[in-house]
Formats: sequence, C-alpha cells, structure tokens
Amino acid sequence: MIYTSLRTKCLSILLLLTSAVVHSQTLKPGVLVVGASPSGIAAAIQAAHSGVKTILIDEGSIASVELSQKDREDAYGIPKELLDKIEKLQKYPVKSNQTLLPEYLGTVLKGWTDTIKNLTVIRNSSISSVKKAGKDWEIRIPNNTIKTDIVVDATIGRKIADLVGLRDPANSGDSSTYAYQLYRTSVAVPLKSSKVPATIPLKFFLSSFKNFVYATPDTNADQYTYASGQAAGAIAAYCAFFKTTTDKLNVRLIQSELMTYKSRLMKFADIAALDSNVLAFQKLALTGIVKGGESENRFYFHPDSSISTDDIREPVKEYYSRSQIWFLDNKAEKITMEQLLSLIKFTAQRGAELNKEVEQGWKTSFKLPDSFDLRRPVSRREFTVLFDRYLRPFDVSVDQNGRLKR
Repeated sequence: MIYTSLRTKCLSILLLLTSAVVHSQTLKPGVLVVGASPSGIAAAIQAAHSGVKTILIDEGSIASVELSQKDREDAYGIPKELLDKIEKLQKYPVKSNQTLLPEYLGTVLKGWTDTIKNLTVIRNSSISSVKKAGKDWEIRIPNNTIKTDIVVDATIGRKIADLVGLRDPANSGDSSTYAYQLYRTSVAVPLKSSKVPATIPLKFFLSSFKNFVYATPDTNADQYTYASGQAAGAIAAYCAFFKTTTDKLNVRLIQSELMTYKSRLMKFADIAALDSNVLAFQKLALTGIVKGGESENRFYFHPDSSISTDDIREPVKEYYSRSQIWFLDNKAEKITMEQLLSLIKFTAQRGAELNKEVEQGWKTSFKLPDSFDLRRPVSRREFTVLFDRYLRPFDVSVDQNGRLKR
C-alpha cells in the first residue's frame, strides 16, 4: 500500500511537471510593447504595420482606453484608423458629440488588433522580470518567456524602465524650436505645446539603454497619446527590421514610414489633413527650407502667400552649396515662377524642358490650383511642391540632432 501510494504521488508530480513544460514556451517577436495605453496600442499597431512580428502585453488597461476629443477632431494616423473602424461598425460617421465609452472602444480595439497581421496581444498578463540577455531582452510572464530585439515601455509611469533600473529624465516634448535643429527629426506632434514648431524629436523616445524605447517622451499620463505611440512603434520596428540598434537609426526612413501611415510630424493650422499636397508640406517643413509662422499660439504655413529670396537663401545654401551662385544674381521680394524654375534648373542641372514638364503636370502630377504662369509670383504652396519634387531635400540624411549628414 505504501509503495503504491508513493508511486501514485510520483506519477502525479511527473504529470504536473510535464504539463508545465508543454504549456510553457519561449516567444520571439521582433518588438515587444508593454502596456495597452493609447500609446502602447498605437506602438504595437505601427510596429506590426511596418512588417515586424509584434507582441503587445495588455495588463488589462485596453478595457479603459479612451480616444480624446482632440484625437477625434483632428484625427490622423492610428486615431483615424480607429475612427474608420468605428464608423464601419456603426454604419454612420462619428458625431462630434457622440460618447465613445471606454468599454465600447476596448471592444472595437480588441476586434481590430485580433485581425492585424504580425500582431499578437497577450491579454490580462503581467511582467514578472525583465533583463538583458546578450543582445536581446528577456521578459518573463506567466507561462511564457519572451525574447525580443526591442522593448517599448508604454506603461503609465514607466514601470518596465523601473524594473531594469532605468532612471532617464522625462523630456518636455516641445523644445525643438527653430533656434535649434531638432525640429528636423520630429516623429510626432505633442498634445500640448507652448512653442512652435510643436514637435517631438526622435531622440526624446530613446533611453540610455540600447533598444529600450519609451512610448512617450514624458511620464505624465496625459501625454501617453496615440501619436507618441505610433512614433515609438516606427522606431522599434526600424531596429527589428534592419537588425540594428537605437544609436544607429535612420531618421528620414523612420519619418517616411510614419508619413506613409498618415502620421503628422509637423502640424499647421491652415493645412488640412486631406490636403492634396500635405506630404510635400510635411517633408519640406522638416527640412527647414520653408518655415511656418506663429500667430495667437497657432502654427501656420501660409500656403497662399508669396515667398522671397531672403526667406529661403540660407537654408537652400545649406543643402545645396551650388545654389549660392544663383542667389548672387537673384534677389526678389516675391519670387516668380520663372525664378523658381531657374533656381531648380541651376541647382539640379536641368534644361529648358523643365518648364514644359511643370506646365503639363500642373493639375495632374502636382495638383496645384490656379494656372501655370511664368510671370506671376509663386505661392508658398507652389514653391513647396515643386522644390520638393525636383530637388528632394528631404532625402538628405540628418543625424539625431538634426544636423545634415554628407
């Protein structure tokens, strides 16, 4: 009897151990996002959109996530995708005064994230430990170990950073005025800002540990926005996709990825999200060749205003040293279309055929209003669209401080 009982107990223990081994597994995503805050959800969706296998650890907060009134009024990027999902489900537009309860948003987000390629959401889970394991991160959760290239901390208060001993100071997120060059590296627009241009530079998302990314530059819970998360997701996806580290990021490629997914990196009060030339405005503004202006705490591009040679001389010369010869012979309070095409031809070494090419593509390729006329002053919209198309200054690389790389 004693032997039989002992044998039965041993078998029971063996079965329990075997069961634990069967159910415990090691997961290996390219990106791990911890925290289903608005920034965490957006980070995970963007990383998956960018073609990287991504896991989002939801500690239960997805059921209480909100979509702010500001996100609803000026939707772009991930919030716009979310609103589109809601409208498709309810079969009518989301009204400005329509209440979107967190429970309802959580249900919509659960259904959406369950269908996104490359994205796995582990719900109602928690992190027990985080450590660096060689070049990877090793994270333990109940029943699973996760080994990943890069971690995005989207928890309120940066709980995962605390677990690994990170004590990086929070960034204000809006210190990239034109007095510095950091605005060139913008990857998101802050929710609130007292400075213009209102941008969040890429380096504000990076920690002092390689491949550990913050989902927001601030520890304030109000700043855990979809926009900041989308930026963090693109940064993380870049590292995982190209098998590199956060000290070797390509700023322009990350910005391009974000703009592909309709994120706004520099916001102008007078440029609509659906403007046919919005991409050119974004790209040229990020180079600093055409700068916006502030009025009553709002940032404007003034697309219909004229532009002078004094406005553009120094930034154009910084990008194209050859152009300084053109500026010696050309000074104008209002640059004409003929002068703009002359600058492009001189700098890009194009011939007289450019005039005909621009005239033919005026409405179709460039989607410009009014009519082609060499004699009239060029608008800032026309300058931006044509300069971007033919000289492509956005393609000139910048480092994480916004300095041009040659």
